[in-house]
Amino acid sequence: MAVAEEQLLHGLVLDGELLVWDREAGALSFDVLQRRAAAGGRSAAGLAARWPAYFVAFDILQQDGQELLTRPYSQRRTLLKDLFTAHVLTAPWTLCHMTTDPVKARGWLESCTDVSVSKAS
Repeated sequence: MAVAEEQLLHGLVLDGELLVWDREAGALSFDVLQRRAAAGGRSAAGLAARWPAYFVAFDILQQDGQELLTRPYSQRRTLLKDLFTAHVLTAPWTLCHMTTDPVKARGWLESCTDVSVSKAS
């Protein structure tokens, strides 16, 4: 965690989701995430090596100690993308994909789940 923490700036608050991908199951695993959160000592290190966790950021709430919630999401999204680019944030930090295109969103959903999304009429 120290390496991940070193990539972040003081006064930064991100909103997102902590996720663990279970390679064996080929899916996200909330169960494994819970096991990792409850583990301590050596078992925590072993679980982290087997099932790395990723923080998927989808909003920036504060930067340089300045609250950003009064700004439109489009401006905060630009700041978030700039943060990932300027500071070259890498795993475990992940920028959530975003689109306003329903076809693209449906494709993302179907490609990472076994859910087939029918088109709304």
